Amino acid sequence: MAALLVTVFSAACAVSHAAVSDSDYIKVGLKYGSSAPANLAVSSPDGLSLYRADGSNVSKASSVLDSYTFVNLKNNGSSVAVLDAGGNTITTLKGDGTECVASSRLLSSDSSVTIGGVSYRGGAMPYINSSNKMNVINYVDIEDYLRSVVSVEMSPSYELEALKAQAVAARSFILSNGNTHKSQGFSVCATTHCQVYGGVRKEDSRTDEAVKETAGKVIYYNGSPVAAYYYASSGGHTENSEDAWTTALGYLRGKADPYSSDSSWTVKITKLQLANALSSKGLGDIKSVSIDRVNDSGYAASVTVTGTKSSYTATKETIRSMFGSAYNMKSRNFTFDTEGGTITSGGGSSTVTIPESGSWYARTVNGTMKLGQTVSVVSAAGTSSAPLNGLKTVDSSGKVSEISYTPAQTVTVSGSGAATTVTFNSSSDVLIINGKGNGHGVGMSQTGAQGMAKQGFNYLDILQFYYTGIEVR
Repeated sequence: MAALLVTVFSAACAVSHAAVSDSDYIKVGLKYGSSAPANLAVSSPDGLSLYRADGSNVSKASSVLDSYTFVNLKNNGSSVAVLDAGGNTITTLKGDGTECVASSRLLSSDSSVTIGGVSYRGGAMPYINSSNKMNVINYVDIEDYLRSVVSVEMSPSYELEALKAQAVAARSFILSNGNTHKSQGFSVCATTHCQVYGGVRKEDSRTDEAVKETAGKVIYYNGSPVAAYYYASSGGHTENSEDAWTTALGYLRGKADPYSSDSSWTVKITKLQLANALSSKGLGDIKSVSIDRVNDSGYAASVTVTGTKSSYTATKETIRSMFGSAYNMKSRNFTFDTEGGTITSGGGSSTVTIPESGSWYARTVNGTMKLGQTVSVVSAAGTSSAPLNGLKTVDSSGKVSEISYTPAQTVTVSGSGAATTVTFNSSSDVLIINGKGNGHGVGMSQTGAQGMAKQGFNYLDILQFYYTGIEVR
């Protein structure tokens, strides 16, 4: 299971926005940038052919490679030489992303080609990038691409309906994020930045079945394919897209998730280890760590580390990596505890402005507002405090009922539970982070999909639960 890239993109893939057909191909970056090779071995026991790639269509370009089972692609800086086993030039490719070398049976059967020692569907497409290096691209049918992706991103042992939901989510993700690596000559990469892709060796008969049974199915919201983000486990509640990243998307709304496992985890970090992890921040001697704000889904929205010289604050998804890779947090759905240090709660605040008209519906950022909690009302006339005695209800999301105050006044919500701070008393004190879930929490929880499938829900039920207001067609 893999976490996907954390920036919301709106660009559409070059593939049609209509339901995906059997002839839709994409370009998957295998080696590029610093890993771009000078030479690349390509082979197939069925023989090789040279193909022309025209958008999502592929056709045989010539018969120049028909007698070969092995060739070597060599970067010439502005073009690509195709060499035989003896190093002799057979032909030259443009290296502009319009030609690929693949099995001679590509257009008629379930064939594969070995690219740099790894077997893939489709063909090898060399692309000379802006630095005159040769990016290696796998030009492959989307459905064949998904056969590998689904089996890597979700365990093939999962229920078939969960695997089908994963297949549709992965297909939709490609259509909505297909221009992610356009400047590098391909659509998506083969890592967790996009979706993990491992070629033929990662395929499985059960995930093949899921891809086949959902062939061409895509998730749409307001007529466009969605960025169908997914992750391992929500731990009981999913997340709004804007609370994790930047953009608010209507189909990525946080909600209580009774189908996911808790996936509980604990990280322990000593004060000394914390100082080492944050040594580049210039904090001085670290004194405390605080969860400043928690959003309505229960996820940490802001965490601050305070030292004798300065402080460092991380927000949203940057929180998970703020302590470095050695102490990476699986999710932001966590609480603090300590061994040796001192833990305190309360004292934080959340400031909001009352709208110009109508009743005010407020959601505190620092915890659920409760009856009797005190707010400070600030206006041109001065500051006064008033208890929230008029509240009727507080629901699970933190939304409260009507509060009547003068429009445009600012209300600061404060009180117990607003913040949690661990203060260190010695270098051996330990910060304990107790969390639930695994991943960014936006979109489909994979353990939740499995939980729903086990309860008899089908893949459409699963997708419609995790992606708000969507249709699948």
